[in-house]
Amino acid sequence: MGRMKEVYMQIIQANEGEVPEELTIADVARMKELEIFNWEQYEREQERIRVFRIKQENPREVTKVAQTREFWEKELRKGQIRAITKGKQ
Repeated sequence: MGRMKEVYMQIIQANEGEVPEELTIADVARMKELEIFNWEQYEREQERIRVFRIKQENPREVTKVAQTREFWEKELRKGQIRAITKGKQ
């Protein structure tokens, strides 16, 4: 089996049999590099890396970034709740 096909199968398996709509080829390559195939875990890791880079460049921006991260985590939870609700209907 080809390497990309193996990565694709791991992504499908880690995401409950579905391919995330937002997934790009760049994301697939980065997921393979990080060995993180669950989309939510991957997004959290990307955010953590982004926050780390901002801390290094400008320490005063950390508060603003932390607030943004909290907002997106809440939105992610809302999306999960909506998906569960749609599944029950």
